[in-house]
Amino acid sequence: MPALGQLSTEVRRAIDLRRSSARAGREVKIKWFIKEANDKVSLTMKKRTQLASTLVYDVVVRNISVAVKKETGPRGRVIVTQRSTEGEFPRADTNRLLKDIFWDVKNEGRGNWVGYVGTTLDYGLILELKMNRSFLKRTLDENRSLVNALLTGPIK
Repeated sequence: MPALGQLSTEVRRAIDLRRSSARAGREVKIKWFIKEANDKVSLTMKKRTQLASTLVYDVVVRNISVAVKKETGPRGRVIVTQRSTEGEFPRADTNRLLKDIFWDVKNEGRGNWVGYVGTTLDYGLILELKMNRSFLKRTLDENRSLVNALLTGPIK
């Protein structure tokens, strides 16, 4: 136990009160609510992380839902006339990437919640890292202030 001089003023008062009441024949119980408060903060952080992950997920899906431009060619076949270019969000052709976007929230330690938004497709990784058509990182960067506000705002 730390020395009495190292404790906070409230803790010192509670200890002094307990000692003085014990001498007088009264019993004083001290009840700590640290676990309950910690559980409430952890639950709140889980909900906030879910909300932030859902926000990023929704914006990613909206950003990559713009379809490629298609026209009918001279022989009656459908041809793609406009795909996404470097620096743009990928355009949807088959909607496979769009349908594969996911989000998840996991507890990685006591009260440490981590949100994930991503895709399981190799094609998504290639678009993100090699073809300069970033859609995950770019969406997070564009919405970082809103995500930070969701995660760090006051607890109600």
